[in-house]
Amino acid sequence: MEQAANIAVKSQFLRDYLEIKKISDSQLAELIGVANSTVNRILNGKRNPGSKFISGILMAFPDLKFEQLFYCIDELPKRNKRSN
Repeated sequence: MEQAANIAVKSQFLRDYLEIKKISDSQLAELIGVANSTVNRILNGKRNPGSKFISGILMAFPDLKFEQLFYCIDELPKRNKRSN
């Protein structure tokens, strides 16, 4: 089975953008429909964003592109201990 790549947020870019727009973390959470704790964990790198966060950000801020906000963390599947 193929393993999907994880998506991470470019936290500093998003924080800078929100500061320019004068939007707090809690306002962002309300705007995109997720819990404030979710926003906090994602921005602090303790959690990767889910589809609701990603789509919410992209819908709320149409001037931003996916590539500006997110990047992929490729994780290779673990190999068997024995080689064939």
